[in-house]
Amino acid sequence: MSMKIVHVVSGYLPQDSGGTQLHLRDLCAAQRTQGHDVSIFSRLGGDEFGEFEISSTEWESVPVTRITNNFLDVDDLELLFHHPRIDAVFADYLDIQKPDIVHVHHLTCLSTTLIDVAKDRGLPVVMTLHDYWMICPRGQRVHPEDLGICETLDRKRCLSCLQSLWPHLLPQWKPGSLFQRFLGKNPSAEKLAQWEILIRRVLDRCDLTISPSRFHRDRFVDWGLDASRAVTIEHGLPREEHLALPRGRKPIQRIGFIGTVIPSKGIHTLVDAFSRLGRKDLSLEIYGEIPPFHGEDSYRARLDALVKPGMAVHFHGRYEHRDLREILAGLDIVVVPSLWWESFCLTAREAALSGACVIGCRLGGVGEAVQDGLALGFDAGDASDLHQKLLSLIEDADLREAYSQKADLVRDMEDCAAETTSFYESLLMEQTPRPSPGGVQ
Repeated sequence: MSMKIVHVVSGYLPQDSGGTQLHLRDLCAAQRTQGHDVSIFSRLGGDEFGEFEISSTEWESVPVTRITNNFLDVDDLELLFHHPRIDAVFADYLDIQKPDIVHVHHLTCLSTTLIDVAKDRGLPVVMTLHDYWMICPRGQRVHPEDLGICETLDRKRCLSCLQSLWPHLLPQWKPGSLFQRFLGKNPSAEKLAQWEILIRRVLDRCDLTISPSRFHRDRFVDWGLDASRAVTIEHGLPREEHLALPRGRKPIQRIGFIGTVIPSKGIHTLVDAFSRLGRKDLSLEIYGEIPPFHGEDSYRARLDALVKPGMAVHFHGRYEHRDLREILAGLDIVVVPSLWWESFCLTAREAALSGACVIGCRLGGVGEAVQDGLALGFDAGDASDLHQKLLSLIEDADLREAYSQKADLVRDMEDCAAETTSFYESLLMEQTPRPSPGGVQ
């Protein structure tokens, strides 16, 4: 059946072009092909429009409505996660659109209570959990100081981590008396506790949550997400857009990384491993911008210091997604050296479709690509192990040939979209009137 679908996301193309946005673009295209009416509600940053002003446009034939939010009125932590003005705008938007279903992809920079707005109108709500933002306001479950994964969610540690990010919203508490020291409540800790109560409540109102990997789903279930309403739907890709001939036994010349160049992505592990090769006939090509990492901007210097004299390491900076096919065509090995629990990793699949060999860390969603045979695995953060895996592909033509022919392991977006919309249909079939407690409908 044909459906009218509203997708909600924190930012959209062309201003925002991360993995979440690219997945949504491909999902919308596939759903339109299936005959569904799709539209997007998103946040917009910048000074093109006034604060909370609404703007509308189309991107690749999909209507996109954006609300400008530059956090100009945020003087309390709650406004980062529950913003009445954004809720009101979304309510008006839904009343005009009258969708059959709302699919939420990310709520940072918006308001988590958009879920309430939709549910209060009797609409089924699906949420794809693209990262850990709903249980970790930094999104990655990585402590920025030591890059250690927060395997358990210790909210005391979370508080100190977030206080360095938002000192004005979560100020340090200094009890004024001995009585307060022993019996008083830390106001910032209380705010963080209230945030978690809110997040648990709105997630519980979702009719279904989708995770792109089994590992990612299980981490949310461990936290307390209702397992009966949490499913895994592996992301798909428009295969024809990326599909190319495998490299086969061709000698290795260029090794690459594609993505944002920040410490949690583990590029320093890759540069270290590449330098250990000592091969001046090879090059390491790094594609992606190098933004500050939680206020720290020394990462490029750290990477430069790892490069041995005479070795070819090239930083290409920001790239456009439309150039990805050409970029991948110039690489023989693509490495995904992340230090955090990636929820999926589209880059590994794009590289596999391009016919390049993929090496990935045995961690999170990338680890599932290793388990499934798509990528050659190494222990995350272990430059020695990564060096050995690079060496094995460089020296073993049979291994190169085998790992360059993994395109069949990448799911097609049409298949992913069909599974996703089948869940929509099931939810819509369940939307029958329920008796009130008093028996009156």
